[in-house]
Amino acid sequence: MAEFIRLNFQDFCDRSGRDTADLRRIASALPDAWLAGGAIRRTLAGMSLDSDFDFFFRSQEHAEIFEANLPGTFRLVKETAHHKHWRGTVEGSDLPIDIQAITFKFYESAEAVIDSFDYTITMFCLDGDDLVTTPYALWDLGRKRLAVHRITYPVATMRRLLKYGKQGFTACSGCMSSILRETANSPEAMAQLDIEYVD
Repeated sequence: MAEFIRLNFQDFCDRSGRDTADLRRIASALPDAWLAGGAIRRTLAGMSLDSDFDFFFRSQEHAEIFEANLPGTFRLVKETAHHKHWRGTVEGSDLPIDIQAITFKFYESAEAVIDSFDYTITMFCLDGDDLVTTPYALWDLGRKRLAVHRITYPVATMRRLLKYGKQGFTACSGCMSSILRETANSPEAMAQLDIEYVD
């Protein structure tokens, strides 16, 4: 299991000089759930906030409460067995945003959410005022280094390797061999070709 740390998100961003106003405005306008992955990573890296906002839940009931309390400006645009995807706006902005409610698995804590992620650079979660992450996530994000934390869906992990490469991240020496080994050893790999997984 990874070593987790909790930091006050606003204090962390103030010290780093990163502008978090857009992320915080969007997160505070939506119902309570764990926001994790790409939107936080992009904010911390000083990149444009043009990714999906991925939310995770304690239970099916928690996900249903989240859905019931979404602002009326959001419309469901896609639904699979693993997630629901909405597009809409939050108060104070006309910019459409995409929200994904990830429901193929439920979690006990913010730490459990990010412990399930494949790349260290995605291991960021907002839990109230706390940023939950790991030292390796911060280190690898700062160096734009792509390192594997856990491989559960090897085909999806390979797809994201290509995506992150286009964003300027460089795979560490063991990254590609880990993915290929896990893909070759996974009898379920071919069945996973259509799984849409989180950023």
